[in-house]
Amino acid sequence: MCSSLFSRGVCRLAAILCLLITVSSNASPADAPAQPLSPTIYDSQTFIQKLAELKAGLDTARASTETLRAYRESLPTSWIVETGKRHFVVPTDLLVSQLVKAESQPEIRTIKVKEALGYLDALASETAAVSAQESTSTDAARAKLNAILSRPEYAHAMRETWWDKIRSRINEIYLDALRRIFIAMGSQESLGYILLWIGVGAAAVFIAYTIFRRWIRAAKGEEMALQAAAVPLLSWQEWVYAARESAARADYRMAIHCAYWAGIARLQELGALSPDRSKTPREYLAALAKSKMIVPETLATRQQALHRLTSRLEKMWYGYQIATEADFRDSLTQLETLGCRLP
Repeated sequence: MCSSLFSRGVCRLAAILCLLITVSSNASPADAPAQPLSPTIYDSQTFIQKLAELKAGLDTARASTETLRAYRESLPTSWIVETGKRHFVVPTDLLVSQLVKAESQPEIRTIKVKEALGYLDALASETAAVSAQESTSTDAARAKLNAILSRPEYAHAMRETWWDKIRSRINEIYLDALRRIFIAMGSQESLGYILLWIGVGAAAVFIAYTIFRRWIRAAKGEEMALQAAAVPLLSWQEWVYAARESAARADYRMAIHCAYWAGIARLQELGALSPDRSKTPREYLAALAKSKMIVPETLATRQQALHRLTSRLEKMWYGYQIATEADFRDSLTQLETLGCRLP
């Protein structure tokens, strides 16, 4: 009887397994979760072409609210652009906000669509300028280096001097001495292994520290360079508009960033600063101190206002400190000191 029950249990288990295998084999591949698509990475030329396509699409989509909504919903949250060794993440927030207003307010749709088209043109111009600047700077640096190395005073660089020979000989003696020491320690196996692993560990720690330190410095420098290069060419009024848009979304860090560039654009418009995109915020501050286009009576107050904007930008934008509404309000006050007439 036990044997019969055991046989029935085995048969039932086999039937259940066969049923599971059949269901699993009949499952449709469409039931599998969809894999997320990786974001598209553009170079300079393909990004400019993409912006041209977006501009043409916007001209068509402006006909109705439904087409504008479909156009806006097709936009990604950001575009990724790589030019040479640089990597940019260009957000679509400003473009999307303009399109939302064009959808919800038909009476100003023409104005908002025009602003959106202008924004796409500005992005294309900025991308072309950055690409041309990289190509020109690389070619110019290579030509300058070749010209320097071709001078007579560097002709001996390719020849081995007497000092090079002496240094090579010293290195040979030093390495030979180390080899003898390790050979001598070979008779004491435990001590030799201990010293060997201590040396290997110290070398690994030193190499890791050096790589990490250089990586941190390069990352900080690259981030500052990217943020400076990714700033589009806008008027100070457009920067103020972008700052208030960001503040309305409670993104005070971006609002302070836009407010700073509004001040720089205003000073450039007054002629107090030259439109040199390669300057850092501290270099702009130093350049204002040497400006001859501002009367001495107002130079000190405008210097102080730009200094406050620069310090806040460094702390909030580059230092990732928490930005508040009070910080943004103070930035607007400094803009008025710099000559921005805010409504």
